[in-house]
Amino acid sequence: MDEFRGIGGRLHFICINGAGEHEIQQILPDRFKQSITDYFKQFPASVRARVKTVTVDLNSYYQDIAKAMFPQAKIVIDRFHIVAMMTRAFNQTRVQTMKKYNKRSYEYRTLKFAWRLYLKYAGNLDEEHVFYDRHLRKQLTQLERVEQGLTINEELKASYESIQSIMENLKNQDKDKLVEDLYTNQNISPYMKAVFQTFKKNLVVVLNASESDYTNGPVEGMNRMIKKIQRTAFGFRNYHHMISRIKLRQMRTKPMKKTELKVA
Repeated sequence: MDEFRGIGGRLHFICINGAGEHEIQQILPDRFKQSITDYFKQFPASVRARVKTVTVDLNSYYQDIAKAMFPQAKIVIDRFHIVAMMTRAFNQTRVQTMKKYNKRSYEYRTLKFAWRLYLKYAGNLDEEHVFYDRHLRKQLTQLERVEQGLTINEELKASYESIQSIMENLKNQDKDKLVEDLYTNQNISPYMKAVFQTFKKNLVVVLNASESDYTNGPVEGMNRMIKKIQRTAFGFRNYHHMISRIKLRQMRTKPMKKTELKVA
C-alpha cells in the first residue's frame, strides 16, 4: 500500500500484488480512510482473512487500515523506508558536524564532498581500487575516504556504525541483533536517537521486516512510472484519462470507456 500525487496535486491510494508480476490491484481517487475501507469491504471477510502479509511504510495510517481489513495478515514495514530514515538522520548529523569547521578546513572538505559514499552500505564500498580525491589532494579507496571523515567526530562515527550494523542485520534477517542495536547505542546523534525511538515504538512491524522478503520497492517503482507518465502528458486533469494511460502502460489492458458515442 502507498500513495502518489496525481490529479490537481491530490494524493491517490494505490495497492499492488506483492508477489508475482506486481500487478496494480486498485488506484483510488483519494487516500481517505473511508474510501480505502469501503473498497476492501467489497471483498468477503473470509477472503480478506486469507491475506498473509501487508507491506506498508511507517505511516500508522495504513497500518491501522491493514489491521482492520486484514486481521490475519502480518504487517511488514518496508526495509527501504527503514534505511531511508536512518540515512537521512545520518546525513543531518554529517551536515551539522561539518558546519562546526571553517569552510576551508580539512575537516569541512572531508565531510562536505563525496557525501554519497557515507550513505552507501559499507559492504559495497570499494576497498581495492584507488582514485584521486581532488578535495583532499590524495589517492585513496572509497573505504579509506569514508574512514577519513569518521575519524573527525566520535558521535558521527557511532551513528555510522549503528546504521551499518542495522543494515547488516536486515540483510541477514537477524532479529536478535537488530533489537540489541536499537537498545544499546548510546553515543549516537540526537537525529539518530529520534529515528531509533520511532523504530522502538513500531518494534513488532520492524522485526517483521527483518524476516520477510516482501518490500515496498515494487510499488515505489510503480509510483515512479506514474510520475513519468504524468510528466510526458504534462499532467492530467481527468482521473479517468490518467487511469486509462496507466492501464495501457503497466496493466497492458484496454481502458474502460465511460460512454459510447453513437452516430445517427
